[in-house]
Amino acid sequence: MATLAIHNHETPLDLVARNLKSERPSQRCGALREIGRMGQKISRREMDTTVVPMLSDSDSAVQEHALLALSQLGEKSHGFAQLVASKLETRSKQVKRAAMVALGSMGPIAVGHAGSIQAMLNDRDLDLVVDACNALGKMQATQAAGDVAAKLTSSDSDVVFAACMSLSAMDSHIQDVGKLLKNSDARIRSAAVNALKGMSGSESYSSDVVSLLGDKDSYVRLGAADFTCRLGAKATDMVVPIGKFLSDSNPGVVAAAAASLGGIGEAAASQIPALEQALRNSGEDSSTLPLTVAGISPKLVSLLRKPACAAANALANMGSAGTTSAPRLVECLNSKDWELRVAGLHALSKMGSSSARYEYHIVDLLRDEIPPVAAAACLAIGEIAAATGEANSSTARAVAELLEHPHPTVRARAVQSLSKMGDEAHAHIETFVSLFGDRAWNVQAEAIRAVAKCGELGQMFAPDVCRMTYQGLTPAVQVAACEGLARMGTRGASFREEVQQLEDDGEQVVRDAARKALEFFDRADSAAALKDRVPALTEEPLEEE
Repeated sequence: MATLAIHNHETPLDLVARNLKSERPSQRCGALREIGRMGQKISRREMDTTVVPMLSDSDSAVQEHALLALSQLGEKSHGFAQLVASKLETRSKQVKRAAMVALGSMGPIAVGHAGSIQAMLNDRDLDLVVDACNALGKMQATQAAGDVAAKLTSSDSDVVFAACMSLSAMDSHIQDVGKLLKNSDARIRSAAVNALKGMSGSESYSSDVVSLLGDKDSYVRLGAADFTCRLGAKATDMVVPIGKFLSDSNPGVVAAAAASLGGIGEAAASQIPALEQALRNSGEDSSTLPLTVAGISPKLVSLLRKPACAAANALANMGSAGTTSAPRLVECLNSKDWELRVAGLHALSKMGSSSARYEYHIVDLLRDEIPPVAAAACLAIGEIAAATGEANSSTARAVAELLEHPHPTVRARAVQSLSKMGDEAHAHIETFVSLFGDRAWNVQAEAIRAVAKCGELGQMFAPDVCRMTYQGLTPAVQVAACEGLARMGTRGASFREEVQQLEDDGEQVVRDAARKALEFFDRADSAAALKDRVPALTEEPLEEE
């Protein structure tokens, strides 16, 4: 099919658009779903010839899918707000719902149509009420905040949940939302605490939220922990009350408390002894497992399920006071639980030079049969090298052996680790360049960064880095290539024209990276600033899927 497209000069969109002319509505709907997946790669002209005509299709299901496709096309859809709003007058419930989704995706630019959506807050169909709340929140239609707040008293938890999130987006009626922290319905308590996280003045509810760390419902606890972590040092007064939960019999409560203390950071150093005790807690919160098995929600990361993992992460965030716990964290490396080994390695990696004396323990885990453990060991070794400014040749060779590991995350972490070893990295620069052709995008991105860090030697490979601006497997690789060229000074700037072409790329992150690189080409003396602001776009979860 790819060969046929080349000979006929057809793009993937052309092939999909054929089905828009099908007599079967299901095929037209399928084509619109595919166009939606293409997202912002679709041009305005292509929208006019594909999606927009389908808004007037004779079949309501096709209209629905056209609206949903429009909602995924970004700012190019903004000019169609009036047309989309007219679909709110249709009799089809699904078309109305899709129209609200599309208007919501346009954000504040579509707020002029908030009145039509606001009228649906009193509809008898609660699905429409939920969608109206969601859309008004995304549009930041503060003029409708009062009517949305009235829905907080609804007997339907879905409506209350949507109203909470809507008011959070508007940053309005915080007192009404705060009252729901003590609601008898766990789902509503969860909605309230998650809504408060992004609202101004939410710290005034910290004492009420902290009490929810001991809630029987796991999702309420997780919301409370996230709330506290976002407050950070502002939650210092709550350190002692949080610490009391570390001795709870429920492992989920202990994990939530430890995670909260980790978010507060150095100000919670008084709880280090209790956190060290939590390192020995082998329990696990399995309350969310049924939803994970059913495919309803993803598996929670280990630090939200296991007290020991949460404690390890918290100790690493305690600053210099936490480094005294390094010997306790090293003990975690011998655990039979691979997730705890990973947590221990990550914690040690954050302690920099204080972990250097335990490097030989970490090197042993480079050969661990569990890929996330080997990957975490690579990261820890690299961070130690960066913190001490020294790299052991034998350790570097052990890490380099993992450049051919079958798991992509291990390869990526091995590259990242070597890139932090100064001159030791230079010996592997040709291998880094060969990894530009790796089948995994995260390996490609880390290899590009590693080459860019090799100074003048790395600049010799600027043409290869430039090639990755258009041959990278994903937008994240293209972003890494733009950043790499910016780091290469005048060598990188010689590829200005190639980078300029990316300003018209279909992906926003690529366009932003290209513009940023061009700015640094203009201010070559400030190129080091980009190095300090590299977005974490190539991080891959270290836990097995």
